[in-house]
Amino acid sequence: MKSPAWPFVAPFFLFMAILVVEGYWPDGHYLIYPFKTLAVAAVILASWRSLPSLRPVAPGLSVLVGVVGVVLWIGLDPWLVRYDQPLVGRDPFLLYPPIEAWALYGFRVLGIALCVPIMEELFWRGFLMRWLIVENFTTVPLGTYRPLSFWLTTACFASVHGPEWPLAVVVGILYGAWFVRTKSLGSIMLAHGVTNFLLVIYCLFRNDWHFLSIVAPVHR
Repeated sequence: MKSPAWPFVAPFFLFMAILVVEGYWPDGHYLIYPFKTLAVAAVILASWRSLPSLRPVAPGLSVLVGVVGVVLWIGLDPWLVRYDQPLVGRDPFLLYPPIEAWALYGFRVLGIALCVPIMEELFWRGFLMRWLIVENFTTVPLGTYRPLSFWLTTACFASVHGPEWPLAVVVGILYGAWFVRTKSLGSIMLAHGVTNFLLVIYCLFRNDWHFLSIVAPVHR
């Protein structure tokens, strides 16, 4: 019998496993990303009927929360103290011919704006935040606030963002608070998606790609 946790955790662990592989081939990041996006999306879709409703209950305000999230992420970035080498993103338009670069960038937009918010929020807020309250997490209503589960989930969410973890703490608190307020995975996924979409568009128009750097350890 399939565990009730499977639809919430499987996409995340698949994504992280592929991310580790990327660490061995950082220059192939854009070539791996379409496969990663499609593979994670397939796992999500395979378990879609087992998930709670993902319809946003407050779409307008969720978009606003997402805009606030990207403003915080970009605005606070210059204040980060980096103890190792600065993050260096890879410009696909310098790595590949124009048509190929646009196609790979398009997959990057789809992945970060659609796949990643669903995958992450299923795991962090849909699963972990409730599992930390009680192991039989499906008995815990979405958006239930307990100090330990809220702050530990925020810390774990930040930890996977590498050197950008301080930014992820701030934005993670924002997402978590919105989740507690709305009790809706769909609302927080929408907010998260708006943040990510605007961030990847910012990278394109500002020609600043460090926000799309690989977070996994790079093996030399």
